[in-house]
Amino acid sequence: MALPLVVLAVLSVFGGYTAIYGHVFDGVLSLVPHAEGMPILLVSLGILIVGAGGAFAFYQSAATDTLEQKSPGLFTLLASKLFIDEAYNYYVAKIQQRLAMLLNYLEQIFLAGLIIRGLAGVVGLVGLGARALHTGRLSAYVYWFLIGVVLLWGYAAGWKF
Repeated sequence: MALPLVVLAVLSVFGGYTAIYGHVFDGVLSLVPHAEGMPILLVSLGILIVGAGGAFAFYQSAATDTLEQKSPGLFTLLASKLFIDEAYNYYVAKIQQRLAMLLNYLEQIFLAGLIIRGLAGVVGLVGLGARALHTGRLSAYVYWFLIGVVLLWGYAAGWKF
């Protein structure tokens, strides 16, 4: 995993320099907002100094964890992970799992049972009926043709079926 991360880090460092790829992406880069002025730089440097100073103050090399000694309440709070794992496990066990079981039941009854198997049964019945119509005898086909002609003639004459 380290090699792909190194490659991505190197590419991200050089990705911002337009001298490498010229003006190929000028249309897209013109849409990207750029921070201008000295206040942005000063605020960024200030945040960097405060973060580095805090890390140096809390995480000096020592035999024991200095953060736990200097602020035990914060360490206890962070060690509890704000009970996010417990809340997530409760959500999965009580809510998500029950909803999944309900949806599975509804899918088995309605979708797989009524719709899919029901439509398959209807198609099977239509197939049986169509197979019964194809007898291979010319006289049967002539009768079906004549029935169709009479129905078409009746429809054209204005009969209401």
